[in-house]
Amino acid sequence: MKEIFQSGQDSATLTMEADSLIQNPKKRKLNEEQGIDGNYKCFGNLHEVFLRHILSFLPIKDAVRTSVLSRRWEFLWTSNPNLNFGEPMPAKRTLLMNFVERVLYLRDSPDIKEFVLDFDVQSDACRVKSWITAAVRRNVQILNIRLWDLRGQFSLPRCVFTCDTLTSFFLDMRCILKVPPLICFSNLKVLSIENVTFSDDYTTQQLLSGLPVLESLYFKKCRWGCRKVLSISAPKLRYLNIIEDDMQNPSDCQFMIFGATLKVFVYTGELFNEYCLCDSLSLESVDIEAACDVEWPSDERARQVAYRIFKVLIAIPNVKDLKLYGNAYEALAHAAELLPKMPIFNNLWYLKLGSLDLECAALLKILQNSPCLETLKILQIDPISDREKADIILDPMPSCFLSHLTRIKVYSYDGKNDLYAVKILLKKAIALDEMVICFEESLEENLEMQDYLYKQLIKLPKGSHNCEIVFK
Repeated sequence: MKEIFQSGQDSATLTMEADSLIQNPKKRKLNEEQGIDGNYKCFGNLHEVFLRHILSFLPIKDAVRTSVLSRRWEFLWTSNPNLNFGEPMPAKRTLLMNFVERVLYLRDSPDIKEFVLDFDVQSDACRVKSWITAAVRRNVQILNIRLWDLRGQFSLPRCVFTCDTLTSFFLDMRCILKVPPLICFSNLKVLSIENVTFSDDYTTQQLLSGLPVLESLYFKKCRWGCRKVLSISAPKLRYLNIIEDDMQNPSDCQFMIFGATLKVFVYTGELFNEYCLCDSLSLESVDIEAACDVEWPSDERARQVAYRIFKVLIAIPNVKDLKLYGNAYEALAHAAELLPKMPIFNNLWYLKLGSLDLECAALLKILQNSPCLETLKILQIDPISDREKADIILDPMPSCFLSHLTRIKVYSYDGKNDLYAVKILLKKAIALDEMVICFEESLEENLEMQDYLYKQLIKLPKGSHNCEIVFK
C-alpha cells in the first residue's frame, strides 16, 4: 500500500507543505516557458487529459505539489481519481486530518476511482466516517480501509453497504462488524475482510447474501465467535482465500462453501474449523497449508485435523493443481482408516509439497491416486529413517512414475538428508525428462560445495535414459 508519508522522510514537512499549497494556491509559479532541461515546454503542451492521467499515478501529496509548476497546473491535482492517505507521525495528526478534508472539499471531479485510508482512529470516529461517506458519494470504485485503535464501538457508514459503484472493498479493522439490514453490493467483485469479529450469524449471512457478482473473497484472521455453521454462497465466486490465526480463541465452525463456479480455494490455518466444499466440481486449484504443530496436543485433536483435511480432498476429485504445505498430508497418518477412501485425482497434473516424506503412507496413496501427474515440486525433503527398506518405498509404484511424471523440482537441496530420497526418485520415475535441483540458500556462494554436489548427483542411476539434471 502506498502511503502519503514514506519511511525515512519527515512527515511533518510533507504534511505542512501539502497543506500550505492548498491554503495558498497563489504561491510563486515557475515560468512555464522556462524548462530546466529544455523539455518542460513540450511536456507542458500535452493535452490536459494526458496530464491528469499522469497525475493519477502520483500519491496525493506529490500531485498537490505540482500546483506550483504553472497556472495551468494549479488545479489539475483536484481531479486526481486516486486518493491515498496514510498515517502520519502522532504529532502531526491534526495537520493530516485537515489536509484530508481540504482535499475532499476542493475536488472538482465528481468521481473517485480509489480511496485508501490507513488511519489510527482514536476518538475521531465521526470525522473518519465523514471521509468514507464523502468517497462513497463520489462514486468510489476501490475502497481500501485500514483502521486502528478503535475506541469504543465503530460502525461503517450505511451508504458503504449499498454503494453500487464499488468494485473492490478491502476492510481491515479490529472490531466487531456491524452491518445494516439492507446490503447490496451490486457491482462488487473483490471483497477482503481482515481482523474483523463477526458477532452473530445474522450479521455474517446478511453480508454474504448481498454479493451477486462477487468473484474473489478473502477472510484474513477473522473471528467467528460461537457460531456453528456459516454458509458462503456467491453465484459467481471464483476465488476463495481463508487465512486463520486464532489459537487463543479457536472456534469450531462448519463452513458450507457452495461453489458451482469456484476455481481456486486457498486455506492457511490450524484447522480449528471444518470446511465443506459443496458442489465444487469446477475447482481447479487448491492450496492447503495446515499450519499445525508437529506434536499434537492429543490423539483426538490429531484425528480431528486428519478428518478435516480428508473432507477437503474428497470434495476435489477434478482438481488440476494441488499444493499441500505444513502437515497437510502427514496429518492423515492419524486416521489410517481414511486412506482406502482417498479419491482418484484423474485430472491432477501439478502437485507441490511443502515437504516430501517418502515413508508416509498418505503421500504414497495420493501419488498412487494421481495417474496423470506430470509435475512434482518439493520445497524440502525429509530424511529417510530406514534406508535398508528402500526397496519397499513407493511400493506399489504410482502409475504416474511409469508414464506421466516428466518433471521434478527440488528446492533447498543441501546433499545431506535429501540425497537418498533424490536417488530413489531418479531411479523409480522412469518417465522423467528433467529433475531441477535448487541449492539451499547457504550454498549460493559456495561454488566448491555446489561442484561437489553436482558430481555426486550426476553419478546416481536413473530410471529414465532421457532424464536431464538441471542445477539452479
